[in-house]
Amino acid sequence: MSGGGTETPVGCEAAPGGGSKKRDSLGTAGSAHLIIKDLGEIHSRLLDHRPVIQGETRYFVKEFEIHSDHLVASEKQHMLQWDNFMKEQPNKRAEVDEEHRKAMERLKEQYAEMEKDLAKFSTF
Repeated sequence: MSGGGTETPVGCEAAPGGGSKKRDSLGTAGSAHLIIKDLGEIHSRLLDHRPVIQGETRYFVKEFEIHSDHLVASEKQHMLQWDNFMKEQPNKRAEVDEEHRKAMERLKEQYAEMEKDLAKFSTF
């Protein structure tokens, strides 16, 4: 240990006045109180999760509110889409019915032609 400065050995602290007195940090009642206080803080940080749980709960509540608002808006949009879909159904049904009627007409004509052709060959 060189130099002209004051050095404090490990396990000791300099006196609060900045003087040359040295004291053992474990030797006074005040320092024991600080150690107990520090241990209490460490213990609460390691084992007491209430602040974390409360913070997470607030976070989840906020997220839930955001998502529930989104879900309500989404549900309203889906209801509007469903209403529009149901309004279109009579028109779509009429289109399908018309296509079916035309297809049945074509089939009747086609079978009538096939019967005529069959009648030509059966007279032999």
